[in-house]
Amino acid sequence: MDELHEAAIAYYNNGSMEQQNLSWQFFRAMDVNGDGRVSLQEYTEFLRQTAGLAWVHPEMFRELDRNGDGQLDFWEVLTLYYVARTRTISCRTCLRILNGLYFTCVTCFESPCGNTFDLCVKCYMRRTYCHPHRLFLDSYVLLRSRRIHHPLPPGDQNLAEQQPSRMGWWNALRAMEVALAVGHLSAFCIIM
Repeated sequence: MDELHEAAIAYYNNGSMEQQNLSWQFFRAMDVNGDGRVSLQEYTEFLRQTAGLAWVHPEMFRELDRNGDGQLDFWEVLTLYYVARTRTISCRTCLRILNGLYFTCVTCFESPCGNTFDLCVKCYMRRTYCHPHRLFLDSYVLLRSRRIHHPLPPGDQNLAEQQPSRMGWWNALRAMEVALAVGHLSAFCIIM
């Protein structure tokens, strides 16, 4: 939760005024009595009344309450807001919200239908899922493998002309990424 809290603050600090205002509106909607703090009762009532947050468990209150005072301040609620806006993916087997590293079926991910089949590390490791496809990549490897398939935008090609010595290292690192990605894919195919 610490990493999510830091990411929420980073997005808030670097966000537009409109995004920051939306965060404050979210907080004020939870802080019914206007005392600048969200109690457990206000939190659970807000979750009960907000259909889009039905997946959030009331126990998450303790995880959000970083200082353990039994109430949530704006920055603690900001973490929930960030989670609600970005972390609506859950494990298809145990239904836990996928906050960190998770595995995605590559076939489903690349499918035009837009539905993905995602698993937490434990369910993937234990093979406690039923799915017709066998090629899964973790969220970080999947992201890096997508980068390899897309060439540099035209503007980035000028970088090679401007800094040729640095581009030698850049090309070497890209080649290593390709090799690692191919190695990961072949290792997964062998394992599966």
